[in-house]
Amino acid sequence: MTTMSTEAEIKAAARSWLLRLSLDSPSQQEQADCAAWCAQDPRHAAAYRRIESIWHDAASLKELAPLAWIPPTRDPWWRRLRASLVVHPLRWGATVGLTAALTVLGLWLALAPAQYTTGIAEVRNIRLSDGSDVTMGAHSALAVAFRPHERRVTLSRGVAFFSVAKNPSRPFIVSVGDKEVRVVGTKFEIRRYPESVRVAVVEGTVEVRQVPEHSDGTAGDARAVRPGHHVESTATVTMRDGAAITPTVLTPDDSGSERILTPGQEVITGLTGVIPPPQVMPGGQPAAWRYGRLVYVDTPLKDVIADANRYSREPIRITDPAVANMRVSVTYPSDRIEEMLSALSRTLSLDIERNGTGDINLKARGPGD
Repeated sequence: MTTMSTEAEIKAAARSWLLRLSLDSPSQQEQADCAAWCAQDPRHAAAYRRIESIWHDAASLKELAPLAWIPPTRDPWWRRLRASLVVHPLRWGATVGLTAALTVLGLWLALAPAQYTTGIAEVRNIRLSDGSDVTMGAHSALAVAFRPHERRVTLSRGVAFFSVAKNPSRPFIVSVGDKEVRVVGTKFEIRRYPESVRVAVVEGTVEVRQVPEHSDGTAGDARAVRPGHHVESTATVTMRDGAAITPTVLTPDDSGSERILTPGQEVITGLTGVIPPPQVMPGGQPAAWRYGRLVYVDTPLKDVIADANRYSREPIRITDPAVANMRVSVTYPSDRIEEMLSALSRTLSLDIERNGTGDINLKARGPGD
């Protein structure tokens, strides 16, 4: 599912291209890649032109800096200043303009979010400037923009585990869709799926709330969960080196615009809409993907496959909506995606097809197959 880039992401990418092409010795391929990026979206080209204009203006003003030099004199400082303003207004204008342009450029570069990404099957540890640690899962992307009054991170793709340094006067906020996860100092995981978000707390207290301006008050967008009721198409899968996981059956419940989670709790909600009540996390090691293992309990197959695609270099697709919504419980090593697909195929009666482009398609097995 393709996600439209935010203005902050476009601005950061445009700045990166300008620096690469201006400060290095760019190859023809890099120049071609930059041109292709600008052609992808009119906003890309506009952002690049704005950054390039600021850059050129700053460089032009810098050439005028020598004009601002004023020869020494024995007159009092105030008389020299008055004479300079009257006789040499251009010099002062050049100095003020250069200072202003460099200040604006410096502030823009300082306030632009820092971008972090991981590739297929890559797990990355990041130490942030406030002392917090972030472990990014495979094929994930986040942006960090710290301000004096808050620490803000935007998770645009994938999964991340946060160990936040405590600072009561400067809350740590993670934005995902129209949801905000606010903490002061704690340990928690956020997993972004194509249609939902999962927040799980290991330590401390976490507030999950809907951003007010995006609130639409519709309960249908949330996917609440509660154990104890029947759900169709539930299965258990066991890998050779792991024990079977018994599914906890889930069903919809009430919802709200703000939830408080404590250690051992999780909430699963849509990217937009209201938030269901928190539930007890399933057993097993929290955020086990940090140690090379993926664990799911009564999870829609489409979410399991979305995670598998972050570790597989061959895109995996589900061609049947009924198959996509099957709920499964499975645990498997992140480097054995093929074995996981084979186990799911046997357990759920699925066919695995490979097309000429290298894609892997999952569909329900037909009668007599």
